[in-house]
Amino acid sequence: MPKYTKKNRPPRSTTSKPARPGGIAGVDDDMAVDDAASICSNVSDATSIYDDTDAAASTTNDVILSSENLEEKLDSAIEGLRNKDLKTRESSLRTLQVLFSQKYLPDLVADRSENLTEQLIACLKKGNESEGKLAAIVSTLFYTQLGEPNDEGFQQFRDALLPVLRDEAKSASLRTSYAQAIGMICFISSEDIASTVELMKSLEVIFSKSYLLPDGTTPIIARNLQELHTAALASWCFLLSTMPNNHAHDLVRLYAPEKIPGLIESSDADLRNQAGETIAVLYEIAQEINSIFAEPPESLLNILDKKVNESVKYKGKKEKRLQRATFREIFNFFTEGTSPEFTIKFGREVLEVSSWTGRLYYNGFSGLLGTGMNVHLKENGFLRSVFNLDDTETEEGQKAKGNRFERQQANKAAFKLRTQALKKTRANKVIRIQPDE
Repeated sequence: MPKYTKKNRPPRSTTSKPARPGGIAGVDDDMAVDDAASICSNVSDATSIYDDTDAAASTTNDVILSSENLEEKLDSAIEGLRNKDLKTRESSLRTLQVLFSQKYLPDLVADRSENLTEQLIACLKKGNESEGKLAAIVSTLFYTQLGEPNDEGFQQFRDALLPVLRDEAKSASLRTSYAQAIGMICFISSEDIASTVELMKSLEVIFSKSYLLPDGTTPIIARNLQELHTAALASWCFLLSTMPNNHAHDLVRLYAPEKIPGLIESSDADLRNQAGETIAVLYEIAQEINSIFAEPPESLLNILDKKVNESVKYKGKKEKRLQRATFREIFNFFTEGTSPEFTIKFGREVLEVSSWTGRLYYNGFSGLLGTGMNVHLKENGFLRSVFNLDDTETEEGQKAKGNRFERQQANKAAFKLRTQALKKTRANKVIRIQPDE
């Protein structure tokens, strides 16, 4: 499969070091946090569309993931989506979830893309919560399998997802799944900057309800709606990373000083941490494009420092540890110029992530693919291009054998080349919609 990069440009340096993928959500209460250790965020754990249907794991034993009869299993599952019985359709969706997350089947999926699109959109529109959430996951996995631009296809799924996402009468849980799905599908398939900008505005309408009130106080938001706001912000941040220079400059100017920092005061831990990481991505982009807004105001540094040292009795130990670790990394990014770092080994290859954008991508796709992440890192051309993995395992294996200093120097050199290519590509983009003042 040819190498493909989002919006025809090399992604930013995707070079983060969690002791384990997914952050410190599983750390024991009595375990001390190493201040020097890099901690991968658990925001994706809290809001992952994959985690919302853990029941899918129970079907793994029912779906034999051998290479035998994969085509037959796929056809049977797609046909099951046409069934009038809800349980049959949900069972078929779970089968597709397992197949698409644990196996890379680009040719089989591409040959059935028209049929899959029709059936998945029908499931998304039916409005049943459990079916809709499963369909949102499978739709995102479907585009991860295809891994290529398809603006027409994106518009079809956007028209099915967006009305439900905007409908406040629908359950917050269903809207959360749709918010996550629509962002990742757009990231993978849409090359239309105007459509991406419009979607970002729709997502902001959702999480803006958690903005600080005019008097500077934090609004009172129900827990399930805070989860929705977190998901919408995460998708917004994903799409932010695809913006060309001039538009990225305007987004930094509009959102970095006050709007997103205000979300750090939320009563919800996941939303606070997602807001912090979004700020880091905003300023990382600002530095890459040499924006005049690349330096954070003193007020923001004070807020971050407060969150690093905050200790209140009504917060649990894990929540406080995660907050301190997350905001310590963000604070150090501004004051010491350090970025998150972590290494993922899969087969004979090594993925080294050392940027906020890279960690955003890893959290998003690992949350979606679950235990199939390593399979896709090895075989999925689109995902390999997102993380700048070479086409051959040999070069990666040789790089992994080098000492740490040599790898760091190689990563810095590669980052510089990618940044230069990124700027050149962005300069050729035509922006048809400018953000509202």
